[in-house]
Amino acid sequence: MTLTDPRLAGSTSRDVAPTRVAGRGRKSWKNWAGSVTASPERVLRPESVEELQQAVVDSPRHWKIRMAGSGHSFTPIVPSDHLLLLPSDFGEELGIDSQRMTARIPAGMVLHEVNLRLAAAGYALANMGDITAQTVAGSISTSTHGTGRGFTGLAGQVMGFSLVTATGEWLHCNEQENADIYRLGRVSLGALGILTHVEMKIVPAFRLRAVEEPRRLDIVLNEFDSIIDSSDHYEFYWVPHTRWALTKHNTRTTDAAEPRPAVKKWLNKTVLENYAFGAVCAVGKAVPSVIPRLATALPSTGRQEFVEASHEVFATRRLVRFHEMEYSIPRASLPDALRSIVEMVDREGFKVSFPVEVRVTGADDVALSTSYGRESAYVAVHMYKGMAYEPYFRKVEEILAPLDGRPHWGKLHFQDASTLRGRYSLFDQFCSLRARLDPEQRFVNQYVRRVLGV
Repeated sequence: MTLTDPRLAGSTSRDVAPTRVAGRGRKSWKNWAGSVTASPERVLRPESVEELQQAVVDSPRHWKIRMAGSGHSFTPIVPSDHLLLLPSDFGEELGIDSQRMTARIPAGMVLHEVNLRLAAAGYALANMGDITAQTVAGSISTSTHGTGRGFTGLAGQVMGFSLVTATGEWLHCNEQENADIYRLGRVSLGALGILTHVEMKIVPAFRLRAVEEPRRLDIVLNEFDSIIDSSDHYEFYWVPHTRWALTKHNTRTTDAAEPRPAVKKWLNKTVLENYAFGAVCAVGKAVPSVIPRLATALPSTGRQEFVEASHEVFATRRLVRFHEMEYSIPRASLPDALRSIVEMVDREGFKVSFPVEVRVTGADDVALSTSYGRESAYVAVHMYKGMAYEPYFRKVEEILAPLDGRPHWGKLHFQDASTLRGRYSLFDQFCSLRARLDPEQRFVNQYVRRVLGV
């Protein structure tokens, strides 16, 4: 169903100034971590659906077209040698439907802005990840998940979406219209087309009581199920080279707000978790042998409790740059899997300055979601920017992948279609849909080719 004829629209998309000069006079792009770069023939920021359609129609048929988000993916999911499109919110407001409890959101809007606009209207997303710098499209397309035993990731909250296809057609997809595209395409890796709008479930704005405290790792793992079931949203961070975990219990509450004093919040979130932690990582990079000793300071952060708006509690500001790999495994496999990682780090002698993050989500029905069909635990490992990460990540992957492990689509991993196909029952159906919507592979780059077997 074509809602806008691209051949009637004037092309007013802005050519974007280069972030830095690249070879052959091309414009360049790089991701947040600085580990992935691209030097496409052309970089555009369409400011409307019509401009986006025109950019697709006007580009040579052999050109590969990719849409960037905010650059928070660690994989080369974005780069194109030909046309790279940058996100825009089209200057639009959220379309809130209070009867259906949904919000129609421009796909290029960043989650931070979505949260503020929803909160101003008295609404919120039911669950979200721990950063809000991502665009809505980027977070959904890579299966960004958050935490909460009774909650899905962001893609599981999608009620519909609109996308521009390889022919410039603008399709609306939901349970009633283009239902097959909707059911298979809520996590798409940008391989089906370019998202323009996303319709998401919303809930009345709510507050969370947050309790953050260090606990012994053995207690956390031995009592994992009961701990998970006792909180709405729970996560913990194992501190390598110690037997401690930094835990976060977030429970929905009707209690009045008990916010952290502004100075204390700034001290904890900006100074300690970013600048001070960054300094510790920098020292560890320069002298890796001191990392185990430096790690002993992290569990001493003490206990804090506060009540704040959900979006203020879920999200964390990230200023320290790193590389990341994250795997989803069945929830029941988590305790033994993490014990194996602890043993492996000790055995192999890796010097790891970043905590290992553990979260849990409920099952969903999203074809390429990392939680498709099962309650899942997520294990995320990080390495400070500039330090060798591959040996450590590969050893972690050797533990997690055999547990029906599904790597986060936007984070580093070493899998390809031959190993991923068996972990998603709808994998081949998705690939058939991709081939139908984009037979000329206009939205396929090397990463998409690797993980989907195109």
